[in-house]
Amino acid sequence: MMNILIYDDNLKDIEHLLFCLNGLFQKTNLDYQTHICKSKTEVIQNISKADLLFLDMEIHNEKGIDLGLELNTINHNCRIVITTSYSKYAIDGYKIHADRYFIKPINQLEFNLEMRAVIKKCIKKSVSIYDDKISPYKIFVQDILYIEFIDRKSIVHALDGKTTVTNCTLKYWYEKLKEYGFSYPYKAYLVNFEYISAFKKNEIILVNNDVIPLSRHYKKEFNQKYNDFLQDML
Repeated sequence: MMNILIYDDNLKDIEHLLFCLNGLFQKTNLDYQTHICKSKTEVIQNISKADLLFLDMEIHNEKGIDLGLELNTINHNCRIVITTSYSKYAIDGYKIHADRYFIKPINQLEFNLEMRAVIKKCIKKSVSIYDDKISPYKIFVQDILYIEFIDRKSIVHALDGKTTVTNCTLKYWYEKLKEYGFSYPYKAYLVNFEYISAFKKNEIILVNNDVIPLSRHYKKEFNQKYNDFLQDML
């Protein structure tokens, strides 16, 4: 179930957004529920439980950018989508790390096309792998930086710096993770595309500054898959 917040003070715009959401989700197998927030406080109270926030940039004589900047200081995984009647707020979307920006009235075809990547990000956040032979707790795909294979064991490196040693092969992990943006840069590594910070000639730098080798044998295919991943996320 996808939880969606809407913060807008125009009833007609809210009704149209609900119509667009219905049109979008009819084309998927996902369930969703919406909650219309009446105040900034209500958004802040619900943000940690939400997957998506549709944020108007002018609400009750307030600026949506101010709420967006405040949300940046809160620990949450909610994706933000800006809705507005004015293109002048486009730059604000970058400031609050918004995933998409829609000018009202929202066009249904454009909405369906642009929201696919956002929905994908939301889904990835909740995907987990659980096998008590591997780990006593769920391993969330979103938390995996990379996996390396050493001494016949696969070591899962997480964003928080923790590692999980498993007896699974790297091929096993690849089959589990390939549809979520993971690929081989080198025969002994699987990398999460989402956490690549930079490329060097024969190396990949991740967001935690770990350096992963990029072999000539895998380089062409890895680069192509990474470009496809970026294109899919746009």
